[in-house]
Formats: sequence, C-alpha cells, structure tokens
Amino acid sequence: MKLRLTLGVLVVLIAAGLMLWFQMEVLLLGFTGVLLAIFLFTVSDWVARWTHVWYWLALLVVCLVLLAATAGGVWLLADQIAPQIRTLREQLPEAWQTVKSYMEQNPAGAWVLDQAGAGVETLQDGTVQQREVISKGLGYLSSFGLVLTHALVVLFVGLFGAITPSLYVRGMLRLVPMRRRQRAREVLQALRRLLWWWIVGQLIAMVFIGVATSVALWVMGIPLALALGVIAAVLNFIPNFGPILATIPAGLVALMQGPAALVWVIIIYIIIQAVQNHVVMPVTMQAAVELPASILMLAQVFMWYWAGLLGLALAPALAAVVIKLVQMLYLEDYLGDPMRRDWSFWPEGAEESPEKGGG
Repeated sequence: MKLRLTLGVLVVLIAAGLMLWFQMEVLLLGFTGVLLAIFLFTVSDWVARWTHVWYWLALLVVCLVLLAATAGGVWLLADQIAPQIRTLREQLPEAWQTVKSYMEQNPAGAWVLDQAGAGVETLQDGTVQQREVISKGLGYLSSFGLVLTHALVVLFVGLFGAITPSLYVRGMLRLVPMRRRQRAREVLQALRRLLWWWIVGQLIAMVFIGVATSVALWVMGIPLALALGVIAAVLNFIPNFGPILATIPAGLVALMQGPAALVWVIIIYIIIQAVQNHVVMPVTMQAAVELPASILMLAQVFMWYWAGLLGLALAPALAAVVIKLVQMLYLEDYLGDPMRRDWSFWPEGAEESPEKGGG
C-alpha cells in the first residue's frame, strides 16, 4: 500500500513538473495577471474606504484613471521620445565606430575586435543582428499578435481577479482542511501584502531612475537624455542585469563627445543606482521580504534559462513568494521558529533580542 502511494505521488510530481516545464510561460502570464489584480484591488479598496463608495465603483474609477493617465502620458511624451528613439537608433552605429577607433589604438582592444570578427562588422555596417541569447529572451515579442494575446491574458486575469477577489480566495481556502484555513488565510494575506509592496517598490524605483537619469544626462549636456532615461526606467524593472544594459546606449552616446563624457556617465549611473539600492528600495520595500543578493541572482539566472525575459523580470517576485512560504509554512509552522528577524550574527549567550528590549 505504501509502495503504491509512493509511486502515485511520484507520478503526480513528475507530471506536474513536466506540465510546469512546458507551460511555464502560461503560468508566468497568470502570475503577472495576479500582480495586476493585487494592484487594482489594493488601490480600489483604499479608494472605497476613503471615499465611502462601493468597491466596484472605486475599481471602475481606478481603471478609468489609469487608462487616462496612460493615454495622456503617451500623448504628451510620444512627440519627444519617439524622435529621440529614432535618433538613438541612427546614432548607435556611429557611436560604435567611435568605440572601435578607440579600441584599435591599443593591442588589447585590437585583439578583442579581432576575436569578435563578423559581429564587429555587423555593428560597423549599422545593421542589427539578434544574437541567440537575446532572441531566446525576446522571441515571444517577434509577433505583434502574440504580444497582444499575452497582454489580453494579463488584463483578463487581473481585471476579473480584482472584480471578485473573494471568489478566488474562498476557492483556494476550500482546498485546505478546516482546522488550517485560518492559517491559510494569514498566508494569503501575507503574500498579498508582500507582492503589493514589491509592485510599489518597482514603480517608485522606475520613476526615480527615469527622472534622475534624464535630469542628470540633460545637465551634463548628453544628447537624447529623455530617451535614455526612459530606457533606464524600463530596464530597471530587471534587477542586476537591467541597469547594466541601460548603461550601454548611454555610454555609446556619451563616447561620441569624448572619453571624459563616458567616464562621467558611468559615474552618474553608478551613483543613481547606489541611491536607489540604499535609499529608495529600503524605504519602499521595508514591508517585503529582503532578498539576499546571491539568491536573487541565482533565481534570475534560473528563470532566464527556464522562461526567458519574462521569467527574468518576475524572478524577484517569485523568489520573494517562495521565501515567504518557507518562512511561514516550514520555519514557523513546522519548526516552530517565529523567524521575526535573522539573528545569525547575534552574539552567543545573548538571551534577548533588540525587539524584546535587550541590546
């Protein structure tokens, strides 16, 4: 009997793993929809409580405001950003020629150019050739219809999740034994709060990066400051790798004005990232799980190879969810460790933590 049960569980786990492997993109789209639902629900619930109106009316107002803000932002900025983006695409080959001329002046740079071979000639001619590693992450963007379908799936899940959130919460709670449903409710509430603060932190960080980068480049006299700021804001959604990618076009444009401009642009980008990592993010993410840098990096690499660009972007949120589940269900419930704070560096023999008034 035990052997049959073990084999049955093993078969179910293998089947679930295969389904997860082949349908990972669908699951990530669903998770993105859940993030949208959490955002809409939290904002609408706050509006309903503050204005004392029905929740559905507050949700309608929030959706209309977001739609109007998006359309207004596109209308106001499109005339400025679109020409700069086109100019940036035209100037990148010229910037590469400047980089190449500097590299040819020293043996190390000449060796790099020689090893690059055909790839360098591709950039020299101004053509854009997608590398295999890039096409793996951006392949699903090659078709406009596919992008539109993905967007509709996310909107569908997000809107219906925000319209009737209690329906889905009750459905998940019914899968849990009666005696554990209160704890399951606490776990769901903790996950919602965690993901809400992650969304808020990402939005604030993107706005900060975009504004700070655009202003800094404009003050320095770097061309296309607004377009480079928008690129930096969008790529900042991807921790670790995004800021590095955002530095490349800014560095190429700055190099056209000389090596000194390139050095100053790199310094400015480093300072802006330092302020975000040590000031902006700790303030906005104080209610969320603090992700160790090594775990975040491993999660991003794993999700990149498993699910491409979308997995790379959502890796921090997924890692935070996994850590929160481990803390609440394993450390707190199974091991009995409240895990209020990591005291791994607390001196041995100290009986009281600062939370209890000691130290």
